[in-house]
Amino acid sequence: MIVNFELVTDVQDLIRRDFTLANQAIINPTNPNPLLDGEWVALNSAYQIDRAATGVLGFAVFAEKGRFDVQAIGKTTVLFAKPYEADTRIFTTTGLVLGGALKISATVSYNSQTVSGLIAYDTGIIIGYVTRLPANNGGKLRFLKTIG
Repeated sequence: MIVNFELVTDVQDLIRRDFTLANQAIINPTNPNPLLDGEWVALNSAYQIDRAATGVLGFAVFAEKGRFDVQAIGKTTVLFAKPYEADTRIFTTTGLVLGGALKISATVSYNSQTVSGLIAYDTGIIIGYVTRLPANNGGKLRFLKTIG
């Protein structure tokens, strides 16, 4: 199994929350486009989470694809509050620069899937900043999430 998201910051310092998913089908690991660890989700008006739209405030999923507890209760864990630094595989390289701002995009291609991931900022909400480029980090983007 590939780990798509790894915290650099200690997890004990962060506020994690479990939220009900608006679309229960995406937590099924046999779904052709399942929810992945490190994918970005956002709250809807019913206070449920779903894949984040481009340029919104969102939260990183902190649960691996296919976890039985997530499937059983229909909720997944997100990193809800406090700044942190992490490595992710779910991003688009175009426009990334060291120290550059990042935002969420709903159209990141990853392993033949379209998921919500990080891209270089142009408009919308700045989620964080690049602290290590993929070329110098084993193909993973390291970022500092500052909002929240």
